[in-house]
Amino acid sequence: MAMAEDVPTVLFTIIGGETLVIRNASSTTANCTPLFESFEAIDVLEGSEELTLKGEPGMVSISSPKGPCPNAVPGVKVLVTAANVTEKKEVPLTFRVRYKTKNGPWQQTGKFKILMFPKPAPGTPPKS
Repeated sequence: MAMAEDVPTVLFTIIGGETLVIRNASSTTANCTPLFESFEAIDVLEGSEELTLKGEPGMVSISSPKGPCPNAVPGVKVLVTAANVTEKKEVPLTFRVRYKTKNGPWQQTGKFKILMFPKPAPGTPPKS
Protein backbone atom coordinates (compact mmCIF):
# COMPACT_ATOMS: atom_id res chain seq x y z
CA MET A 1 0.00 0.00 0.00
CA ALA A 2 1.32 3.46 -0.92
CA MET A 3 2.17 5.89 1.85
CA ALA A 4 0.51 9.34 1.87
CA GLU A 5 3.84 10.86 0.81
CA ASP A 6 3.64 8.82 -2.40
CA VAL A 7 0.29 10.36 -3.42
CA PRO A 8 0.88 13.29 -5.81
CA THR A 9 -0.27 16.70 -4.54
CA VAL A 10 -2.65 18.54 -6.87
CA LEU A 11 -3.17 22.32 -6.85
CA PHE A 12 -6.84 23.38 -6.57
CA THR A 13 -8.36 26.89 -6.31
CA ILE A 14 -11.69 27.78 -4.70
CA ILE A 15 -13.47 31.03 -3.80
CA GLY A 16 -15.50 31.44 -0.62
CA GLY A 17 -19.09 30.32 -1.15
CA GLU A 18 -18.27 27.91 -3.97
CA THR A 19 -18.97 24.17 -4.07
CA LEU A 20 -16.90 22.35 -6.70
CA VAL A 21 -16.20 18.75 -7.74
CA ILE A 22 -12.66 18.05 -6.57
CA ARG A 23 -12.51 14.38 -7.58
CA ASN A 24 -14.46 11.42 -8.96
CA ALA A 25 -13.92 8.04 -7.29
CA SER A 26 -14.84 4.58 -8.56
CA SER A 27 -13.32 1.22 -9.45
CA THR A 28 -13.41 -0.63 -12.74
CA THR A 29 -11.64 -3.47 -14.48
CA ALA A 30 -9.03 -2.59 -17.10
CA ASN A 31 -11.85 -2.78 -19.68
CA CYS A 32 -14.02 -0.29 -17.73
CA THR A 33 -16.46 -2.86 -16.33
CA PRO A 34 -17.78 -1.25 -13.12
CA LEU A 35 -16.76 -2.77 -9.78
CA PHE A 36 -18.18 0.04 -7.56
CA GLU A 37 -21.18 -1.00 -5.43
CA SER A 38 -21.80 1.61 -2.70
CA PHE A 39 -20.33 4.74 -1.13
CA GLU A 40 -19.41 4.56 2.57
CA ALA A 41 -17.74 7.80 3.69
CA ILE A 42 -15.12 10.48 3.21
CA ASP A 43 -12.52 10.78 5.96
CA VAL A 44 -10.74 14.16 6.12
CA LEU A 45 -7.23 13.41 7.38
CA GLU A 46 -5.83 16.92 6.99
CA GLY A 47 -7.74 20.08 6.15
CA SER A 48 -9.03 23.48 7.18
CA GLU A 49 -12.12 24.63 9.07
CA GLU A 50 -13.25 26.63 6.01
CA LEU A 51 -13.49 23.47 3.87
CA THR A 52 -16.10 20.72 3.99
CA LEU A 53 -16.29 17.60 1.82
CA LYS A 54 -19.36 15.70 0.69
CA GLY A 55 -19.80 12.58 -1.44
CA GLU A 56 -22.57 12.29 -4.03
CA PRO A 57 -23.05 8.81 -5.50
CA GLY A 58 -23.90 8.75 -9.20
CA MET A 59 -22.42 8.24 -12.63
CA VAL A 60 -18.84 9.55 -12.94
CA SER A 61 -16.14 9.78 -15.58
CA ILE A 62 -12.91 7.99 -14.65
CA SER A 63 -9.88 6.28 -16.15
CA SER A 64 -9.01 2.59 -15.93
CA PRO A 65 -5.46 1.22 -16.00
CA LYS A 66 -5.79 1.24 -19.83
CA GLY A 67 -6.95 4.88 -20.06
CA PRO A 68 -10.16 6.92 -19.93
CA CYS A 69 -13.40 4.92 -19.80
CA PRO A 70 -15.63 5.81 -22.78
CA ASN A 71 -18.79 5.93 -20.66
CA ALA A 72 -19.62 7.15 -17.17
CA VAL A 73 -19.64 4.42 -14.50
CA PRO A 74 -21.20 4.18 -11.02
CA GLY A 75 -19.08 5.98 -8.44
CA VAL A 76 -19.02 9.03 -6.21
CA LYS A 77 -18.38 12.73 -6.89
CA VAL A 78 -16.35 14.35 -4.12
CA LEU A 79 -17.49 17.95 -3.60
CA VAL A 80 -15.59 20.58 -1.65
CA THR A 81 -17.26 23.70 -0.23
CA ALA A 82 -15.41 26.78 0.99
CA ALA A 83 -17.22 28.85 3.64
CA ASN A 84 -16.24 31.83 5.80
CA VAL A 85 -13.08 32.55 3.80
CA THR A 86 -11.97 35.99 5.01
CA GLU A 87 -8.48 36.13 3.49
CA LYS A 88 -6.36 34.47 0.85
CA LYS A 89 -5.06 31.23 2.29
CA GLU A 90 -3.11 28.15 1.16
CA VAL A 91 -3.89 24.92 3.02
CA PRO A 92 -3.22 21.20 2.61
CA LEU A 93 -6.18 18.87 2.15
CA THR A 94 -5.82 15.10 2.46
CA PHE A 95 -8.80 12.77 2.46
CA ARG A 96 -9.81 9.22 1.65
CA VAL A 97 -12.98 8.05 -0.03
CA ARG A 98 -14.21 4.69 1.28
CA TYR A 99 -16.56 2.52 -0.74
CA LYS A 100 -17.54 -1.07 -1.41
CA THR A 101 -16.72 -2.88 -4.63
CA LYS A 102 -17.62 -6.30 -6.00
CA ASN A 103 -14.18 -7.36 -4.68
CA GLY A 104 -14.72 -5.98 -1.16
CA PRO A 105 -13.99 -2.68 0.64
CA TRP A 106 -11.76 -0.16 -1.13
CA GLN A 107 -10.48 3.37 -0.66
CA GLN A 108 -8.84 6.14 -2.67
CA THR A 109 -6.74 8.96 -1.26
CA GLY A 110 -6.77 12.56 -2.46
CA LYS A 111 -4.00 15.00 -1.58
CA PHE A 112 -4.39 18.65 -2.58
CA LYS A 113 -2.90 22.06 -1.96
CA ILE A 114 -5.96 24.32 -1.78
CA LEU A 115 -5.71 28.00 -2.66
CA MET A 116 -8.70 29.73 -1.02
CA PHE A 117 -9.81 33.25 -1.84
CA PRO A 118 -12.54 35.36 -0.22
CA LYS A 119 -15.59 36.04 -2.35
CA PRO A 120 -15.21 39.52 -3.88
CA ALA A 121 -17.86 42.09 -3.05
CA PRO A 122 -20.39 42.64 -5.89
CA GLY A 123 -19.06 45.13 -8.44
CA THR A 124 -15.45 44.75 -7.27
CA PRO A 125 -13.05 44.55 -10.23
CA PRO A 126 -10.66 41.56 -10.27
CA LYS A 127 -7.21 42.17 -8.77
CA SER A 128 -4.31 42.02 -11.19
